[in-house]
Amino acid sequence: MRKTLGICCLMLFLVACTTETVLAPTDVKRASQLNAQLGLGYMQQGQFQRALVKLDKSLKFDPENADAHHYKAELYRRLDDPENADKHFQIAMNLQPDNLTIQNNYGVYLCDLGKYDEAIALFKKPLSDSLYANKASSYENIGLCRLRQGLVTQAEKAFSEALKINPRMAKSLLQLAQIRFDAGNSEASYSLYSRYVAIAPHNSESLWLGILLENARGAKNTVASYKVKLKGKYPDSKEAKLLIKLERQGKI
Repeated sequence: MRKTLGICCLMLFLVACTTETVLAPTDVKRASQLNAQLGLGYMQQGQFQRALVKLDKSLKFDPENADAHHYKAELYRRLDDPENADKHFQIAMNLQPDNLTIQNNYGVYLCDLGKYDEAIALFKKPLSDSLYANKASSYENIGLCRLRQGLVTQAEKAFSEALKINPRMAKSLLQLAQIRFDAGNSEASYSLYSRYVAIAPHNSESLWLGILLENARGAKNTVASYKVKLKGKYPDSKEAKLLIKLERQGKI
């Protein structure tokens, strides 16, 4: 089951992605940053070709714009081009070695590639910074990456640390609920799951765990509702396919 790691928020200061301000030729720094932000905006909208044009333009104005390299790395990651993604991540980190957001997102990228130890090292780096305000996300990403490695005990510890700092870390709640369920502790799992559904929308993983938990509790109406939502909203998910298989076998 593929776990999605948290990408740190990339701040976007735009009024409209479709409007370009005419800038003075001498103001190259501003022109570069504007185009970088436009590129980010297009990328967030899924308009990857337009995003690439704007980011290329940004780097023509200022080849040392770390934000533009960062956004371009993220764009290439989404385009499944690891060589260029790695190249621009490295440039961005060299330009801004203390930028923890870039480091976090590079860690996510490395974990996606299966380079777990390198990713974990980046996630752990800001934990020693007493002023870093997003330590819960670092622990959550450590947990998600350890889970991909199959290191469940280490993942469990990381998720628990994330929740100590911020009890509303949705991914940590859901994954820890799944870990508790797999360990046979349905009561603890249900408690964590209830906290999750109170703060986060359902996805295929949460609906599947909900089916398992509510089925064990005999809540037939809730189980039926979750089944409809899982098959209706996420028909191509692994969870929906497993559900259909088990239904045909009469096991659920």
